Amino acid sequence: MPGELTLAIATATEQVGVAIGRAGRQVSSIQSQQGRRHGEVLAPAIESLTRLTGIGIGEIELIAVDTGPGLFTGLRVGVATAKALASALSLPVAPCSSLELLAAPHAAAGDIVVSVVDARRGEVFWRFFNPEPLGDAQVGPPEELADVLAGMHENIIAAGDGARRYAPVLEVVEGVTIAGREHDHPSAAVLVELAATRPGLSPDKITPEYMRGADVRIGWEQRDG
Repeated sequence: MPGELTLAIATATEQVGVAIGRAGRQVSSIQSQQGRRHGEVLAPAIESLTRLTGIGIGEIELIAVDTGPGLFTGLRVGVATAKALASALSLPVAPCSSLELLAAPHAAAGDIVVSVVDARRGEVFWRFFNPEPLGDAQVGPPEELADVLAGMHENIIAAGDGARRYAPVLEVVEGVTIAGREHDHPSAAVLVELAATRPGLSPDKITPEYMRGADVRIGWEQRDG
């Protein structure tokens, strides 16, 4: 709800981001990239942020969380932490897709945006926005996305760590521009803004958007197959 003091958690990619804001505006945020150490980084980041802002965790009125798609471990840690905090504090949770978070900073540009998250194993998650979502989120090889882009004949901004990793595949398509590095990861500050526009839900209603099985499980299935 607008005006609520919000704690935002974004852990869908290698970056762990936390922010505190009110009325859709960031008060302060912390970003950290330490590989896949989300479980080690997130709780200290929240503690540091509350100490930095002087805002106690008991003052928070809404938890916002990036629900993916993205890294399995990051999503599991972020969503579990958000749900645990919300349950302990009897607070609602505002969920938001990582793909929405990547697209939002470009909403005023007037171009179509494709949010592209690195899904590992040679694949990416993607979805188009203008500025509302265009179609459903997809997962597949970057070459498949490049074919889709080539068939659109539009000026398109590609944002996200997947766009960065596979820039040589995507930016050769006429009309495609790779967004700056500051747009490689979903932003907790942007999450604060979007959370103010949507209703909070009960923690038990929040689930990660994995879009496929855990990497470790798929690895064993491929090995056994």
